[in-house]
Amino acid sequence: MEKTYLNDLEVVNELINVVPVATTEKNGLNPASDVRKEKMIATVTSRIIYEGVSSTAISTSLLISLAAYGGGQMTLFYMTINRSVDVLKAPTIILNRIGGANAPATPRFKIWSNENTGSFKIILEHTQYTPSVYVKILNTTTPGYDVVPLSVANQEEVDAATYIDVT
Repeated sequence: MEKTYLNDLEVVNELINVVPVATTEKNGLNPASDVRKEKMIATVTSRIIYEGVSSTAISTSLLISLAAYGGGQMTLFYMTINRSVDVLKAPTIILNRIGGANAPATPRFKIWSNENTGSFKIILEHTQYTPSVYVKILNTTTPGYDVVPLSVANQEEVDAATYIDVT
């Protein structure tokens, strides 16, 4: 391929005007602040940290950091959530403690599911102290579907939910 040198100032200026420039505000790039944090909250109620509302296939992983609000040791968890398409049972969940303080009796993760609809909720159960929880979706096969709501959990669902074992 032959090189062409542009010496004409008019041609160079025209190219500068028509070639798009990538910035953090346009052309599909996210602001740098999106890299730092997805969802973090200090809570005195049980919270939904992930929710599936149909029988959609799911293959998602979450990074979850917990600490007592205002101080205390952090605990870092890695959670995988997997289910095949058109399955109405609760997904398979593997929860690993990957660092920080030993997994205490509190806080506890639970799963509530409705096997008639395929919907499910992963809940951080509030117990005796106020946890500060940070949740980030690390990997997913359904990016438009995945969401970390951190909304208040219905207490009846919390009571009916089953505990997720930490490995």
